[in-house]
Amino acid sequence: MKTDRKDNALRIVFNTVRSLGVGITVGFFITVFANTVNLAGVINTRYPLLILLIPLGAYLTLKIYQKMGDSFRRTTISAIDTIHDIEDSGDDMALRPGRISPWMGPVAYIAAAISHFTGASVGKEGVGVQIGLAIGELFTKVERKLAWRGHYGREDYYLMTGSAAAFGSLFGSPIAGVLFGLMFATPDMLRLDALYPCLISSYSAVYVAIILGIHKMTIPQFTELPATLGNLATVVIFAAIIGLMARLFLYLLGRFRSGVEKKFGSKTLSALIPGCMVTLLSLITYFLVGSFDYNGLSLDLLYRAIDGRGVPLYAFIIKALMVFLSIAAGFSGGEVVPLLVTGGTFGYAFATVLGLESSPFAVLGAIGMLTGGTNLPLVCFALALELFSYSEPFLLFMTVSIAFLSSGGGSIYHHQRIAFRKKTTR
Repeated sequence: MKTDRKDNALRIVFNTVRSLGVGITVGFFITVFANTVNLAGVINTRYPLLILLIPLGAYLTLKIYQKMGDSFRRTTISAIDTIHDIEDSGDDMALRPGRISPWMGPVAYIAAAISHFTGASVGKEGVGVQIGLAIGELFTKVERKLAWRGHYGREDYYLMTGSAAAFGSLFGSPIAGVLFGLMFATPDMLRLDALYPCLISSYSAVYVAIILGIHKMTIPQFTELPATLGNLATVVIFAAIIGLMARLFLYLLGRFRSGVEKKFGSKTLSALIPGCMVTLLSLITYFLVGSFDYNGLSLDLLYRAIDGRGVPLYAFIIKALMVFLSIAAGFSGGEVVPLLVTGGTFGYAFATVLGLESSPFAVLGAIGMLTGGTNLPLVCFALALELFSYSEPFLLFMTVSIAFLSSGGGSIYHHQRIAFRKKTTR
């Protein structure tokens, strides 16, 4: 009995130290990464002709990943596969698949910096999560080399705590970070066995990032819809549409990727031609609206849709095309922010056309689109409560639920395991 208590106490101590180590380290590097992305965006805005370098940026990104190997693009996929394999086997010590290299983080960082410096239309959380995963894997390798009294940390826990810390610190949303770490590999199952490590890592990363002055989204104040039967009916219809929009977004994204590869054959042309198309579309958009707001993160579009300044009704179409072409060109960054912006601008257009108040539908559109694109309704619900300071949970939860149900099984996080319960026979 005393031995069991001692082992449990040691396990708690080791898990606390490990999770704090991952959280603090990830919080530091995510702050550097987020501030780099912001600086690259500021430079691109100040010198808008940098968009002419987008084809060169696509070529450089291609060469970087050709040099390092295609596996460096698959950090998140490799992490998801590793988590699944360890969960299935119950013993990560027997696996040691070596799918993830700690060098994946710096490579992804450089690729994302190129993307935002040139003005490609991508996000930042995808690379941020890859950095967190790479740091988690680094801790795994270091601990195994030191072989501290045989108290090895589970590799899947390190990967989950790294992703939790990265997601939480990027958005300043520790609860969403915890849920992301627990669920991103298997959205329909909470890995409660990893709750404590993810809790420690996400909260510590968020506080470190705040102390270091991380640049993050600042959502404008907005009016929420009251929970009435009329609004409920409208929100249900809107959420179903936004879920279908997310499904269409993922379908077209996949078609753009595969279509470019089949059309041009050569990897170099597959990067350069979509890159040139991004530049051309950027110039056309500039002559239409007088700005390059659709390049980079495009957060100002989301803010304008929320605070009432307004965006063109076709803004979500242009933003989506920019994203499709940028990702087809091979740029790195992520799809979470593009999903938020596309959904938010669509919500604004939906409300404006129907004569409804645009602000709340911009917010619900952003969260609904993100839900449909990630298959993570609980994460998106928590993100809305924390990042958007949403205080009316009834309509918000209905939005993420209906959007999830209507979006299908696709996700920006490939290889997710959606294991809906099957009927059993006796």
